[in-house]
Amino acid sequence: MPDTAPSPTDTPILAKPTASKDFAASGSVMLGPNGISGSASLEAGVKVDAGIFSMKVAGYTELGASFSRDAEMTTFSVEAEVGVKGELQADTPNVTVTGTAQAGVRGSYQVTLPTAAAAGITSPEQAAQQLNPSLPQNLPVGATVTLNGESFVGTGMEVVFKNISGIFGAIGGMSTEKASGMSLAVTRLDDKTVRVTAGPTEAVSRTLEGKLGVFDIAFGATDTRRVEGQLSSRQVDFDISTPAGQAAYNQFLATGELPKNDPANGTSNAATVQIASDTLTREVTFAIDLGAAVIDSNVYVATTYDAGGPTEFQYTGTKGPVTFSVSGEWKDPEDPSTYTYAATLPDLASGTANGLQDVYPNTTGTGTTASVSFTHAEAQQVQQLAKDWLTAIEQGQPGYAGNTPESWVVDVANAATPEEAMALLLTPETNNVPDVVAERVSKLSVFQLNNGGGQLPGSLTLSAG
Repeated sequence: MPDTAPSPTDTPILAKPTASKDFAASGSVMLGPNGISGSASLEAGVKVDAGIFSMKVAGYTELGASFSRDAEMTTFSVEAEVGVKGELQADTPNVTVTGTAQAGVRGSYQVTLPTAAAAGITSPEQAAQQLNPSLPQNLPVGATVTLNGESFVGTGMEVVFKNISGIFGAIGGMSTEKASGMSLAVTRLDDKTVRVTAGPTEAVSRTLEGKLGVFDIAFGATDTRRVEGQLSSRQVDFDISTPAGQAAYNQFLATGELPKNDPANGTSNAATVQIASDTLTREVTFAIDLGAAVIDSNVYVATTYDAGGPTEFQYTGTKGPVTFSVSGEWKDPEDPSTYTYAATLPDLASGTANGLQDVYPNTTGTGTTASVSFTHAEAQQVQQLAKDWLTAIEQGQPGYAGNTPESWVVDVANAATPEEAMALLLTPETNNVPDVVAERVSKLSVFQLNNGGGQLPGSLTLSAG
């Protein structure tokens, strides 16, 4: 991964240990708020013993905003040696493997976390404590750690990825002795809970893209082609606020064997996650009809819980820099009342962002990246506004006589489904300028106000661009 350029305030370290003697380096490196960057070869690191693991963080580098669709998130690449206390063994119905660590073997993994939390990580000591999957209680809420098997061959964690391979080998015919092509992700959901997602690298990557908005985490070789038509992952939540939940999490890290729902042992929400996109051959069919809307890329994620209940889904599409999503629950018979429609509009002009804030007086946050969302009922109200606008023009009502409706108003009004209407409203045209979308929302608000209405349906959150 390329290093980020050091800032002018960085302090150079020239072939000698830092004051705290945490590591030594040859060559020239810079240590600053964006982590360690430069061409140096780091020869030691900050070592943390946690449970069955010892982890020595040798360095970390900020990868930049391009690795997340959310302007509030920052991604680090962390380089570390992962050791085990003795030899790990896993004997499960899927595979029997052992793993030992080879001295000096390093792996790298990625951590995406809220930018506010990332700003406080300015040393290897902090990275070792806060960006460490073996210390889930220290991960900032909202952080996701992603580890890929091919990066940890020989580290002692091979046993984890080989066993994950065995689980999915039963589906796709993979070799159960392969660690490469498998990944796991650990997400800190709240103060008590971490979610583990495991499976083929592309499946885990696309699960995170669709459910968490964490983009571009996949790297390295995968075995996706060998599970073509069966692209899926598994997830389980661990309550790490309890000794039993922490023990279950440690057991997973030791073996790669995901537990089932067991509230007494701190595990819940065990589920199978199916993923489909425009680049995959498998089609997970949802009743989403975007009609005439043009979307550049698509990811569908469907989560079916072992305990039963409705299948949760999330559709995420992109049009230029804009991200559009539809999420909810599948029920039989279909009930779209749970659906939510949302779009993230990055890097708006300050005047455009201020205009949106005028539309929604109860806006959360500040900045020039806007996230606007509508419930199913609100989407129907917004589409009706477009229809009323056309009617006002057709009937020559005062203020609208002789007007020519804009094409997007016609498209939204005539859309066959709320999904199509929202996709047409909330995604830009061929110029891919997000401000165009914000201006449409503002114009609908003006029409409503001019016709005796109140605040436009929906909600708005602003964040730093």
